[in-house]
Amino acid sequence: MSTTEPLLYERVAGLVAGQISSGALRVSERIPSVRSMSRAARVSVSTVVQAYAHLESQGLIEARPQSGYFVRARTRERLPEPPSRQVRSTRPRGVAADVLDACREAIQRTDLVQLNMACAPAESSPNRRLNTLIRDELREHPNHAGEIILPPGDFELRRQVARRAVLAGAATDPDDVVITGGTMDAVTLSLGVLCKSGETILVESPTYFGVLQAVEHLGLKVIEVPNHPGRGIDVDAVRSAVGGQRLAAAVLMPNFNNPCGSLTPTEAKREIVSVLTAARVPIIEDDLYGELHFGPNRPDSLRRFDTEELVIACGSVSKTIALGYRVGWAITPAWALDIQRAKFFTSVAAPTLQQRVLARYFASGGYDRFLTGLRRMLAGSAERFLDAIASAFPSGTCVARPAGGMVLWVRLPPGIDSMELFRAALECRIGIMPGIVFSAKAGFRNYIRLNYGCGWSADVAAAIATLGRLAHRMAASHR
Repeated sequence: MSTTEPLLYERVAGLVAGQISSGALRVSERIPSVRSMSRAARVSVSTVVQAYAHLESQGLIEARPQSGYFVRARTRERLPEPPSRQVRSTRPRGVAADVLDACREAIQRTDLVQLNMACAPAESSPNRRLNTLIRDELREHPNHAGEIILPPGDFELRRQVARRAVLAGAATDPDDVVITGGTMDAVTLSLGVLCKSGETILVESPTYFGVLQAVEHLGLKVIEVPNHPGRGIDVDAVRSAVGGQRLAAAVLMPNFNNPCGSLTPTEAKREIVSVLTAARVPIIEDDLYGELHFGPNRPDSLRRFDTEELVIACGSVSKTIALGYRVGWAITPAWALDIQRAKFFTSVAAPTLQQRVLARYFASGGYDRFLTGLRRMLAGSAERFLDAIASAFPSGTCVARPAGGMVLWVRLPPGIDSMELFRAALECRIGIMPGIVFSAKAGFRNYIRLNYGCGWSADVAAAIATLGRLAHRMAASHR
């Protein structure tokens, strides 16, 4: 893509958005076709496609099969963002085991509308292509069941991961890549290499509950810094935490934080890396959602700004290609050998067949086209969720607008306990995640996380309506 392309697609999108805003294009009216707009605006068809995808992600238009694009109806004004929260650094209290067990058991249930997962539906994966590649691989190498690829993993897969890492702004050598059993395996192995029991690490608040469980398992303490909805990681809080005590490491998710979906701006990323590396604090970057951006370009990894080789970038294919493959990676020049050893001694290796198939898939081309479709689905689904929540939930509800990824962070009105809503939702066969599991101090008690990655359907629409009724009932009982 040329450096002027974003300006072109934004100009086209602005033309259509202006007509919608002025009333020249009304709800349910058809907008110019891609080819018509290409001729009228004197831009390429691909630029118009990108512009229309951007307008879809904003909820202004919608595609109708075999009919074209139409102005989309808006249900009501959007809900406000949740307010920013300052987090005081204290010893972690932890989340009760029974709460985590209840959440884990809900994820395993097959009779729920799964708004508690953070994943796309299985049918959205490139299954046909993957299955063809599996057959090709087994035909050429029928003895895979008796073979193992020890760490650092299959070279061709590591080479492909290194090539894609350049898109995140960081040149990478395949020898710096260690194949793991998913992102959490990469994060946990990295923590084990960098930290000793009893040491303190820096994490965001809110953050993914799996990180907090890994921290507890390894006997570590945490200092929390805010990740603000819409603004990302709080740089000043990072600076204050570094000045307050010795930190063994930091675990950060600057690209589409789970659960609040926020994207930390480029300059803030640069400052965070500068502050932490100046204090010699290693950074474990969870970049699981980095390729699921709604904007035109992939956001940078923290590794782009790392001049001291102190950033370990962790990722996987779990949220894009195949959730069940359980293949991820850790990228680091400094600790690659240590992570290889840790992987070997804990679980020996990642699965052979999946590594080889993924290497073939990346090399065969088509992944970026697949990602474009997946991003479009996710952006459209997010808009539908936001509209539905605005219609169904009680006054005082706030929702963080995601910049990418696949989850929504919802603040319920004061007095509504997310665990109470979690249990009531289960009785209605709906799965949600209560906010308290995303904090080391069991905070965010009136927050829930919802998965819009599942896509939009009649069942999902009914589930959102039911959650809204339950929330209304609970809000009324606390007045």
